[in-house]
Amino acid sequence: MRLVKYILVVMGLMLAAAACGTKEKSVPSAAESMEKNKLVRIITDAVNAPFEFGAGTGVQGFDVDLGNEIGKDLGIEVKWVKASGYEHLYELVKNGEAEILISAIAIDPKKEEEFAFSTPYYDSGDVIAHQRTKFDIKDFSSLSGKKVGVATGRPADAFMASQTASGVVISKYSTMDDALGALNRAEIEAVVGDEPLITYSSFKSYPNTTTLPLLINKYKYAVVVRKNESELLAKINATIDRLKSAGELKKLDEKWFGNVRQDAGDQRQKDLEVERLKKAPKSISVTIHRISGAFSMDRLDGFVLVLEGQDGRYQSTPILTDGNKGNCRFTQPVPPGEYRLAMSIFKMVTKVTVPDLPKASLAMEMKVSSGGIAITLK
Repeated sequence: MRLVKYILVVMGLMLAAAACGTKEKSVPSAAESMEKNKLVRIITDAVNAPFEFGAGTGVQGFDVDLGNEIGKDLGIEVKWVKASGYEHLYELVKNGEAEILISAIAIDPKKEEEFAFSTPYYDSGDVIAHQRTKFDIKDFSSLSGKKVGVATGRPADAFMASQTASGVVISKYSTMDDALGALNRAEIEAVVGDEPLITYSSFKSYPNTTTLPLLINKYKYAVVVRKNESELLAKINATIDRLKSAGELKKLDEKWFGNVRQDAGDQRQKDLEVERLKKAPKSISVTIHRISGAFSMDRLDGFVLVLEGQDGRYQSTPILTDGNKGNCRFTQPVPPGEYRLAMSIFKMVTKVTVPDLPKASLAMEMKVSSGGIAITLK
C-alpha cells in the first residue's frame, strides 16, 4: 500500500513539474516594456519599397515615417527592428520582442484572435505584372495555364491559392523583389501582388516588366499590436486619424511614390502603341534599281507588283521609271506576315516577309542585276 502511495505522489510531482514546464512565459505589456526600455520597438520586414526598405543599417519609407509619427505622439523614441517572414513578424510581437508591427500588413481576419489591427491607413490590392513585350495577359482569366509568382505571406499568396479553378501554376518567392526578378528574367510569366509594391519596384528596378492597371483583389494596410493592447491601439489610431485629417498620409504617398504611377502608366501606353504599330498593316513604298545587265528599265512602266498571302491579295500602283530607277506603292496597307511577291514581266514569284516592325510604313528595295533580283524590306 505504501508503495502505491509513493508511486502516486511521484507521479503527481512529475505532472506538476510538467505543467510548470509548459506554462507560457509571461509577456510584459507594451506600457511596461516601453517604460523599462525608454523606447517603443517597431518591427518591420524592410523589403517592401517604398513602404520600408534599407537605408544603410537603418530603414526608410512610408511606413517608417508613419511609425515615427506614432512614436512622437507616444512621446518616446522609436527603435526599428528588422526581421523577415510573415509569420515570424507576428511571433516576435506575440513574444514581446516588439510592441508594434508595421510592414505594409494587410488586415488579416485569421490573425484577429491574437492580434489587433489599427484603423486602416492605406487602401491597397493585388495587381498582375507581366513582361513588357508580352501582351497576351489582359486580365485575371488570362493567367490560366501560366506560371505565376507570388511573395510568401503577402495577400496574393492566400488569394491565388484560393483560386482553384484558375489553372495557374504558382511559384512562391521569399520577397516581391525575388518574384519580379524572376519575371524580369522570363523565368515565370506573371507576378500577382500588392499594387503599390509591384508598381513601384517594377518601374524602378525591373525594366522588362510592366503592370496591368486593374485590381483583382482589394484590402487595406494597418498597424498591428497584441490583442490586449487596447490603450496602445487607441493611441496609434489617434495618430492615424490625425495624419488623415491633416492630409499628411496623402503627402507621404506623394513623397515616396513621386511620379512613379504616372510614369509607369505612360510607359505602358507607349508599349501598347509600339505593339499596335507592330501588328498594324503597313503602307509599302517600292524602289527598283537596275544594278547591271542590258535590261531596259522603261519596259517596266505600267506593270504592277502583287503580294498574295493568307491575309489577302494586294496590288501596287503602276511602276513608273526614270533612268535606272523605278517606283511604285502599295496604297492599301499590308498586314505583317508571309506573302508571295509576283511581277508578271519578270515571270517572277518569290517569298517576302512583311515584318512586324513598330512602323506605319515600310520601304521595299528591289535590285535587278544580271544575276537576278534581290529584295529587302525594312
